Amino acid sequence: GPRLFYRGDCVTRFQQTLEVARWEFARFVKWRQQFIGLAVMLVFGGAAGFIGRTVAKSESKPVLVAAVGAEALGFALPESPPVVWDDSRVWTETDARAAVADESLGGLLIVSSATNAELVLRKRAGWSEPLERALNAARQQAGMARLITSPEDFAALMTPMQIATSIVRAGAAPVAKSTKIATVAILGFGLTILLSGFGTLFIGITGEKTHRVTEQMMAMVRPQTWMDGKIIGLSAAAVVGTMILFSGFVILGRAVPAALGRPPITLPPIASDFGMLSLIVLVTLLGIAMWFSFMAALAATIDDPNSSTRSLLLFVPMLPMGLAFGLLDKADSTAAQVLSIVPLTSMAVLPLRLVLTSVAWWEVALAIAALVAAVLLFRAAAGKVFATAMLMHGKEPSFREIWRWMRASA
Repeated sequence: GPRLFYRGDCVTRFQQTLEVARWEFARFVKWRQQFIGLAVMLVFGGAAGFIGRTVAKSESKPVLVAAVGAEALGFALPESPPVVWDDSRVWTETDARAAVADESLGGLLIVSSATNAELVLRKRAGWSEPLERALNAARQQAGMARLITSPEDFAALMTPMQIATSIVRAGAAPVAKSTKIATVAILGFGLTILLSGFGTLFIGITGEKTHRVTEQMMAMVRPQTWMDGKIIGLSAAAVVGTMILFSGFVILGRAVPAALGRPPITLPPIASDFGMLSLIVLVTLLGIAMWFSFMAALAATIDDPNSSTRSLLLFVPMLPMGLAFGLLDKADSTAAQVLSIVPLTSMAVLPLRLVLTSVAWWEVALAIAALVAAVLLFRAAAGKVFATAMLMHGKEPSFREIWRWMRASA
């Protein structure tokens, strides 16, 4: 267990808290295993990229396709890579079908009329649907060309409309695709931390309660100190594990496209905005501290983790994250503004608004102040519940009893 005494002298509560946090962190973070897991992830990701590159190369090889009755189309056969039209000879349907059967041809297009055709293949091919779209597009263009006699009119008709997007709200700007991806990544980061925290808290606290080591620990350290150390240590363990996981995704996102000969994933502007990143990290860490306090207190009230239905409540912190995903296209809405200030949802909604739109300074200040107050309240409540619930065995306390403990300790 954690070393709560040094050379026979009792250490301060702060030192005890840090020692408990260090012990809890080391219990769930094994650096060797973490980096082995990262290496395995990169190896499998690299293998997937190599396979994808091999498949892409095989699909890009030219496919020889013959056409019978193509004159009935009324337009030239369109280009649709990797299809290459075989014009080396005039094919009959019988000969072409035999060539497809023995793989001398990759396919055969039999045209009955301008509106009906048959594509003969030896096996399913990924290029068949793009070819169908190319034929339909060529048919439509040919039909419009017959209706429009002037080349200038036809060119004007085929020129796509250029639409520029602008937002009237001050400080706002069109949101790039990479920024939206970054927003989803931030929400996913917080959700992953909460999910991993659910596991570590549940295993750690219920395990200690089941094995009856609580009485010995409480003889050496105050319940609130013990709870503070758990929150710090287990939060840090969840954050480190999630950072290693997301680092693997970033590495693969840069390396795999390069292996496939494609441009790597573009990092959004927020990646170089230190001030914005610091603010998002602060809000995320405060939210983690608040929800970990809630989950720790709830886990302490569970008597039998194998049969208790109360463990389902540990998923409550996931609800704000799901709500935030629904606000990706409504970051400027009144609901998003309110939810970015309310402590129970600000961990998810405020970072979303900071990335996608402009947020007034007072909204950020108010949200952080409310979140700090919520952290202090949840921490104190968790310590009071932990102090009594960890000593109870045989039954789970009701929520009315939990509320009575908190009032009596106030």
